Amino acid sequence: HIRYDDTPLSHLLTIEPALRERVLIINGVSKTYAMTGWRIGYAAGPSDIISAMATLQSQSTSNACSVSQAAAVAALNGDQSFVGESVKVYKQRRDRCLELINAIDGLSCIKPEGAFYLYVNCAALIGKTTPSGTALHADTDVVLYLLESQGVAVVAGTAYGLAPFFRMSTATAIETLESGCARIATAVAALR
Repeated sequence: HIRYDDTPLSHLLTIEPALRERVLIINGVSKTYAMTGWRIGYAAGPSDIISAMATLQSQSTSNACSVSQAAAVAALNGDQSFVGESVKVYKQRRDRCLELINAIDGLSCIKPEGAFYLYVNCAALIGKTTPSGTALHADTDVVLYLLESQGVAVVAGTAYGLAPFFRMSTATAIETLESGCARIATAVAALR
């Protein structure tokens, strides 16, 4: 897991073990092992639910290819020492982006405890107008403006049920992130 502090990971079953037959745990190898394109996940839970999931999976997607399955097994069973190093790099990127985003008037972001995404609050930009005269009515307008004016691709929070925010990935080189944040700052400063 990508977690940035030593706070114990809370889970429903540590609080109420009696719910074991009613809880399904779903995870994947995409983030921790940098295998986003492999599309491999796994689940643990009551056998009747897992069996039904396996039946559905086999009919809907014909299962993951054997190479992807073997790669996921190797990742899960292999040396895990690199995960800690990766988390340190992700933490540096997160912290730098937080510093830059929170310095932009009209944007704010709370420090995430894990993952390599920031959910940036852009509520203060709603109602503003772009230099071309287009009003920003929603986070979807904000992300389109950032893309068209500065070439910065972020995802509207609406896609995740989290408006008015946008999701920004920090899974790239720090120089690229700094450039992107500078371009976001330029775009926001141009609003009226």
